[in-house]
Amino acid sequence: MDNPLNKVVAIPNWSFFDSDLCQEARKTVAELGLSIHYFKGDIDHERTVTAFSGDQDTVFKGMDRLCEVLLPKIDLKFQQGVHPRIGALDVAPFVLIEGLESDLISATQTWSESFSLRFRVPTHLYEKAARKGSEYRLPYLRGQMGELEKLPDFGSLEHEQWGTTIVGVRDFLLAANLNLASDNITAVKDVAKRLRYQRDCGNQALSGVRALGFKLSSQGITQLSLNFTNLDATTFDSAFEIAEALLAEQTIFVIETELIGVIRSKDVQGARHLTIEPSQVVT
Repeated sequence: MDNPLNKVVAIPNWSFFDSDLCQEARKTVAELGLSIHYFKGDIDHERTVTAFSGDQDTVFKGMDRLCEVLLPKIDLKFQQGVHPRIGALDVAPFVLIEGLESDLISATQTWSESFSLRFRVPTHLYEKAARKGSEYRLPYLRGQMGELEKLPDFGSLEHEQWGTTIVGVRDFLLAANLNLASDNITAVKDVAKRLRYQRDCGNQALSGVRALGFKLSSQGITQLSLNFTNLDATTFDSAFEIAEALLAEQTIFVIETELIGVIRSKDVQGARHLTIEPSQVVT
């Protein structure tokens, strides 16, 4: 895994929400000298997204440290968040900033096996790290997990406390939420469905856009969650304007937007409607 020439960002997603534990995790990573981009969660999703970058070897050391700190504090039997999940460390994507992607893929596969052996958590590889074909994308794995859980890349039986983990190498994506002044989750889910339909019908402004609706009970509002997986073909602003118009038809209005994780510097110009913290921009 040691390649000081590779610069990598990790965006592991964890199935917990605890602000104190999150700060402990952030401090653990910062002590390694890694750049901290994002360490936040919320109670409704009961999910915490972390993002940090640095040289490849140190990034994987950071992953080891986070697992040591966080896994003992997570038990899926008591998790009730609205976000789909299969594991305590639910998904761990690694993205190359600069260097050799083949080295990152090899390192990710090696780390996945080591993680599975150490914590006895079955692990599936996805996207560029997948050994079973390019169709092993995250939505596919989530949808097929019942059939695939006995066929992980590493490990065997699902861990009683920590479930199953998906690990991979992927391109940059943009994850954003639109928080909405409405508790009408049926209408929000309908808008998400209409966005997916337009995407599938070839609307280029929605190319690679995934959309889901969630109810945030603790705040009495709803949320439209958008993932952009084809950033070279579309922008946040183009999809936002379509979503905003569809929501307005239902008399639903956007309270705020939030970026989850990181954004490439080249994508900031096309995301004027998105609230972005300087630390979230990866160059």
